[in-house]
Amino acid sequence: VEVSFVFRTIPHTIKQTQTGTHYAQGGKVEIQFRGFALSKEDLVLMICNLQMTLGMCEEIGEIAHTVLKGTQGIREGKNGINKELLADGFGDVFIYGSQLMTLNKVDVSDAINTTIQQVLKRDWQNNKDDGEV
Repeated sequence: VEVSFVFRTIPHTIKQTQTGTHYAQGGKVEIQFRGFALSKEDLVLMICNLQMTLGMCEEIGEIAHTVLKGTQGIREGKNGINKELLADGFGDVFIYGSQLMTLNKVDVSDAINTTIQQVLKRDWQNNKDDGEV
């Protein structure tokens, strides 16, 4: 729902005293309500997009936790970064990402290949600002 307000006011003098003039505002207010609705398909797509995105965020958090504990040398990382947990987190991020791409009709293979080609073209030695050639 979108709500918009338009205020039009005119000050009216109520009384004047030695300390100043007291005013009251008069006028009119226009309020407009506009409702919007999503189709069932759009709502389902929006919820699925949110779930996939939040799933990726949660898994990235697990990867960060694994790396942190591995660099601190404590808990599951007492022997360094736990490669099994790191691989599991990355796999989950990839799965959620692939589902998100497929849901939105983006070809996963094309997107990955395009990104790889862009990364391979970067030259950070000669262009430290953005790596672009």
